[in-house]
Amino acid sequence: MSNIIVNPYNLTLEEQKIIGEKFKTHTDWDTSDNFDEIKKNIRDFLRIEQDNKCCYCKRELGFDIKEVDIEHIIAKSLHWKFTFEPLNLALSCPGCNTKKGDTNILAKSIVRYPKNSKNVTIIHAHYDKYDENINIIDNCIFEPISKKGSHTITVCELFRIKIAEKKAKEVIVNRSPESKLIDLIVNAPADQLSIAFAELMKRIK
Repeated sequence: MSNIIVNPYNLTLEEQKIIGEKFKTHTDWDTSDNFDEIKKNIRDFLRIEQDNKCCYCKRELGFDIKEVDIEHIIAKSLHWKFTFEPLNLALSCPGCNTKKGDTNILAKSIVRYPKNSKNVTIIHAHYDKYDENINIIDNCIFEPISKKGSHTITVCELFRIKIAEKKAKEVIVNRSPESKLIDLIVNAPADQLSIAFAELMKRIK
């Protein structure tokens, strides 16, 4: 599990120039296509830094554009000048990003971007070691180890993952025997494939 982002993304001189010329307010992040290539570069870089895990729930991130978000740890709507601050950027799953939303996670107001996480009330992906704040049990139960871990669980509603896992298991249990057999065929080793397929044909008849 990726515990902390060791290296923030380093904006190139060309990227800094584009941001300086084109970026006016935080809404430009979502509405302007001037930054699409920059965002792609940030995503590609952070996937490696984070072992392709969400910074809040540590679940695997998908590769479709709707399966991963560039998270602004300090909400860009509250502090728009930190929109492209590398230390403010991490990858999250859409679920955690949506639940956190524009929540203010600062204990006190700031002018400059913080150099540590003392003023941040949730786990900061660049400053805080995840396993010192949250313990994950069975990939879906989140146990707080610290006050900061507890607040992260609350803000991102990480309890939702246990509920989702429960529903997924119920769907699997309630599936028809035929659908389970199809799964078996898909995942069967070559020497057992003919046996599984023959059993499926019997049930269809």
